[in-house]
Amino acid sequence: MEMGTKARRVSRNNKGGALLITIFLMAMLAIAALTAVDTAQTDIELSFNQLHADQAFYVAEAGLKRALVELISYNSWDDGYAGVSFESGAYSVAVAHSDIDSLIIDTVILRSTATVQDAHANLEAVVVPRLWYPFQYAVFGKDSIDMINSINTDSYNSDSGTYAGTVANTDGDIASNGTIDLVNTATIGGDASSAVAGGVDVCATCTVFGDVESGIDPYDLPIVPDSEYVWAHDNNSAPGGLSGSFSYDGATHELTLANNAVATLSGGTYYFSDINLGSTSDFMVASGEVVRIYMSGDLVVSSSALVNPTEPPASLQIFSKGDLVAIGMSIEITAAFYGPGTDVIINNASNFYGSIIAKSVWMEDAAQVHYDRALMEKPMGTTGEMIMIAWKEI
Repeated sequence: MEMGTKARRVSRNNKGGALLITIFLMAMLAIAALTAVDTAQTDIELSFNQLHADQAFYVAEAGLKRALVELISYNSWDDGYAGVSFESGAYSVAVAHSDIDSLIIDTVILRSTATVQDAHANLEAVVVPRLWYPFQYAVFGKDSIDMINSINTDSYNSDSGTYAGTVANTDGDIASNGTIDLVNTATIGGDASSAVAGGVDVCATCTVFGDVESGIDPYDLPIVPDSEYVWAHDNNSAPGGLSGSFSYDGATHELTLANNAVATLSGGTYYFSDINLGSTSDFMVASGEVVRIYMSGDLVVSSSALVNPTEPPASLQIFSKGDLVAIGMSIEITAAFYGPGTDVIINNASNFYGSIIAKSVWMEDAAQVHYDRALMEKPMGTTGEMIMIAWKEI
């Protein structure tokens, strides 16, 4: 009897132990399940946080890109944006440029802040105008170049010395997207290139010291943005920047120098419609200054006039939307001229020091162009296009 009782007690004890183990295992499984649920919930929350952070980043990026479009359309844009809704969030953009901070010159700083739910993103971008090197030729005529009777081009370097000390029969290049006609002892101290197959006609008595090429890729001749002309008009240094003897019409912006008149331009930006320079007049740039002229009309220079005879070509930059530049006989001009819609005519015994970029160029009777090699490496303005050169998350 005692043995049976003991066996029953051992059996009951075993069953009780198994129950405790089962309860313990169930408790452990429950804890593991709760932990898994909590971990999953945390992962979900982290995923949503990351998703919102990514969304905030892209919303801030959208703000930067919209601001860049505004700057390309209008380089002086500085309004920025405040709380603009985009997708599931909103962005704000602040703009800083030289009008606000003189230390950044022509650089623009864009700062875009975006919020999506509780996530935030802050981006900063550096935007600058694309530099422009328009004066790569002694003479460029988009449609045509005609050089007749003892015409000459050569080059010199105003950064290295005088014309006489640096002159060479190299780099006095001429080029056209149309045709080039060299007639009766024309001499080119450089290359002659045309985008037209067979587009360079060199007479038997003409000389080209460089290469003669036809069928080259056309040279892109950008139009100066209207915004630059508007800025020049609104910030015109005329007439206050002019001294000497001249006539200036404030309503039409026409400038006239009478015969034998002398006028001097101080440094700055000028806006003119037509410019008429009388015979033996002197149109000067003040020593050490840089003048940029924007023209909407024609430039007419009468015989024996002098234009900027004492300063280098880069000191007088002329950008024109006019139809015509007419240079009379025995004239000396030192300038860099850019007029993609302008016909340029240079008459006998006149000398042009610098560069001519135009729609067409006609030279005759011992007229000469002396290309300044220093212009090759100097940006004379911008394309009007703003480009983003760097960005970072802040």
